Amino acid sequence: MKITLEMIKELRKKTQSGMMNCKQALEHTQGDMDKAVAYLKEKGMIKANEKKDRVSAEGLTNVAFKGNKAVLFELNSETDFVAKNEHFIALLDQLKNSLLDADASVKTVEDFLNYHWNGQSVKNLILDKAAIIKEQIVLKRIQTVYKKDNESFGLYKHQGGRISALVHLDKQNEEAQTHIPIHVAGFNPKFLSKEAVDPNFVKTEKQLLLEKTINEKAKQNLPSGLLDKIASDRLNKVLEEICLLEQPFYNNTDQKVKEFLQANQTNVIAYYRFEVGETAEQNEQ
Repeated sequence: MKITLEMIKELRKKTQSGMMNCKQALEHTQGDMDKAVAYLKEKGMIKANEKKDRVSAEGLTNVAFKGNKAVLFELNSETDFVAKNEHFIALLDQLKNSLLDADASVKTVEDFLNYHWNGQSVKNLILDKAAIIKEQIVLKRIQTVYKKDNESFGLYKHQGGRISALVHLDKQNEEAQTHIPIHVAGFNPKFLSKEAVDPNFVKTEKQLLLEKTINEKAKQNLPSGLLDKIASDRLNKVLEEICLLEQPFYNNTDQKVKEFLQANQTNVIAYYRFEVGETAEQNEQ
């Protein structure tokens, strides 16, 4: 069968592949358009899979909610350039919609990759885009959160999705829904409150601060009780820096976050913050 320019253009439009690749695919499949699409898809997926040894530390995060469900996820690419690609952005939106539509049994990345949406698995949806973009795309992590009718979500995306924050509040409050996720994105708290801090972290940090205090005050011959108090005060300052409720509120640093919440008669049930690349291999070493 003769392969015409019109056939090549049609296949290119469908697959975004190069003209020569489209011509080769049509020749390989004797002009069968569907088989040519499948051929290019397979070829593209092989190319994407060949890059699995590379670290995908660029990309974007996304956050959204529908009804009583909110989702947060990170989609990685190898380069920042691809993260701005229209196909990558479209995939980000498709993953958002599919994760919002998924039932409660979808809890992990593996669950989501095997979930079928619009007749296709999420895994294959990602591979299709990787075949077009010619770069590895990795769904790094997901978070799904459910609320009650009287509760609320606050969402914020920084720099188009370099950072996304999700806050789960115990009631509807526009001020808290607007400002707390912005604060979480900017201040990156590690714990919600002092009570939520890992006891092992507190014990280790207190011991390190006590040793540091003893070394600094060695020439002053201070009693052990006073040294312990100084170390405890220092520990308290550390906790104020890493606990959301104790941090100075970004919009009014004379006020702590917990005081802002008290003024708005609202409580934070939980919060989540994803930043691109913070869990990638190059940042875990």
